[in-house]
Amino acid sequence: MSARSSAHSLLLVSVLAACAKSAAKAPEADPAKVQKLAAWMLKTIPVPAAVRDCKDSEMVGGATMTKVTLAALAEQPLEKRPEHDDYVNPPDLDVPAARLLVESKDLTVRRQATAELLLAPFFLVYNIDLVDTPLAIGVKDFKRGHVGARALRYDKKGSIECQNVFLWTNHPDKQAWAVKLSDKPLVDPAVKLEMQKDLRAQMLVRIAGLGAPPPKTTGPADDRHDRN
Repeated sequence: MSARSSAHSLLLVSVLAACAKSAAKAPEADPAKVQKLAAWMLKTIPVPAAVRDCKDSEMVGGATMTKVTLAALAEQPLEKRPEHDDYVNPPDLDVPAARLLVESKDLTVRRQATAELLLAPFFLVYNIDLVDTPLAIGVKDFKRGHVGARALRYDKKGSIECQNVFLWTNHPDKQAWAVKLSDKPLVDPAVKLEMQKDLRAQMLVRIAGLGAPPPKTTGPADDRHDRN
């Protein structure tokens, strides 16, 4: 190989390496932008009757997160209450960029996560309005109860667009199991924990179906209230 050819090859390798390095560098943005946006969204969470219902197609494709994570992004504390407990605000519902912003101490990682989060076409925040499941909060009351929540859709600027109201509860078998073991004056902490784990699992199943079309069957079983 001639000296000229060798020099050309080395130059080409250098150019390709520089291009690869440039392409690998993810875009960045100031985390303060997300902090300000999240604070506004948290401040403007609407009352249930104030917003229209979302269409099924509006529930899919945005950046999802729990209200607890939204508060963390806003750098604002939430009062201690069942609606803010981890088992009804599982991090599984947060997009990776939101989790990185909450958990990472690396400024570059945070800036890259900010840029990614701000590219979302919209934000979907899971807000828990009511936790009425006695055994899961340690109260000896055998009613099955329910958890009431809303998926709140915000546009890129943090303005509320629509909502989806939904309910879920413990699995009947898990409820029967807990009742059978609750023969003492106080609820066994192990039973309480298992009921919380089950509510978390049932929540994830419930949310997985929010963007699905309504059932095609007719009759009593075809009731949108079962889904909303």
